[in-house]
Amino acid sequence: MAGASLTRTLAVVSILGLVVAGSTDGLATSATNYGVDEVGGENGTDLLLRPSLSLPITPLALMSKHGGGTSGGGSKHQEDVSPVTLSTEWPRLARLLLLASLSVIGSVGNVFMISSVMIEDHLKKAGNAFIVNIALADLLITSVVMPASTIVLLAGIDNSDTEVCKFQWFLAACSFLVSILTLAIMSIENYFRLCTAQNEPSWFNRTNVTVILLLIWFVSCLASGMQFVYDISFDYCDRKSNHIVPSEAGWVGLVVLTPLLLTFLTHIRIIVDVKRNMSLPNFKPNLAYTWDLSLVRTNFYSFLIFVLFWLPFCIILAYGTTKSVPNRVFYNTAWIGLSKSCFHNVIYCLTNRHFRSAYISLFNYCCCKTTVAVSRRQRTDGNRPTADVRVHIIPGYNMYSYTSPQRAGNSHGHWGKRECHEL
Repeated sequence: MAGASLTRTLAVVSILGLVVAGSTDGLATSATNYGVDEVGGENGTDLLLRPSLSLPITPLALMSKHGGGTSGGGSKHQEDVSPVTLSTEWPRLARLLLLASLSVIGSVGNVFMISSVMIEDHLKKAGNAFIVNIALADLLITSVVMPASTIVLLAGIDNSDTEVCKFQWFLAACSFLVSILTLAIMSIENYFRLCTAQNEPSWFNRTNVTVILLLIWFVSCLASGMQFVYDISFDYCDRKSNHIVPSEAGWVGLVVLTPLLLTFLTHIRIIVDVKRNMSLPNFKPNLAYTWDLSLVRTNFYSFLIFVLFWLPFCIILAYGTTKSVPNRVFYNTAWIGLSKSCFHNVIYCLTNRHFRSAYISLFNYCCCKTTVAVSRRQRTDGNRPTADVRVHIIPGYNMYSYTSPQRAGNSHGHWGKRECHEL
């Protein structure tokens, strides 16, 4: 009797557990899942609780069956990786600081790189406009794409709106195409500069270079915009399809691989021809030729850096034509390629003396300038001006300089008589 009472008690407890778990499906069958066996003991017959042939329906098993418990088979894990704001596993502040720092450093470096061609005498050549064009493409990433991600982080919308992602992908694709096409044309210009007759006028004059640059930007913007107009994009933002249409893969191979292969072969040809010319006994390179050779070598380093940063994403994109690629790997490799725009300008500073000298001059002009020359028209009556001119030198430090045309040659006496400068 005691054993039967124990059996009924356990059955009631099991039924109550099912009710608490929120399922009433197994109420009718829960009582039949348990049986009673008679086992002989020392004092007679004992009743033991045994499970039936079917598995007992317990609350934990029922929750696992319906996917409601932590140990059950719930929904498939989805990766929280945004194409705009990186992995959401990282703290929002860390992502904000990272993207803002890359944007500021890259933008300043690209502006310095563009300004170097304008202020350095040896770099003022029509062919070097291709270097400026690559810097402009990088500036498009560091001054527009990355700040857009920081704005999304500050707004707290993350990946809720795909329009930002599509806008960034359009600019990134355009910048990528501009870079590879410019690298190809620049390698051809470098070959004509070093390996052809120096006394003949170059075909890459200002007019032709301007037309080529405009054509590069037109083709790049057109190719980048076609993926949205004709809906032939690689599903960069949504990642709903796992494979690329074969026709798109063919266009990628034509637009991307052909310029890269042409650039590499042209630089190899330059290396071979320059070594052959250097070995000639009657060949004596002048100083300008040596400087051009150093710049061409830096351009080749620039090409290698471009390939190094973008190669992982290209491999993942090619692999994704046949296999499924996780979003984390896909987007992280894409951001590695975009970060090239922040460090590309450093290569020219480290490997070329003219760019390095221009960077130093620009840094001194922007950060270390403490005097400003102000010229004013002389007064016809010869009278001394009643007020000095206050020139704002460094806004961050609230420093001013007082000057006037009559005091230009006697600055020491001016500071001795008047000590009203502000710090």
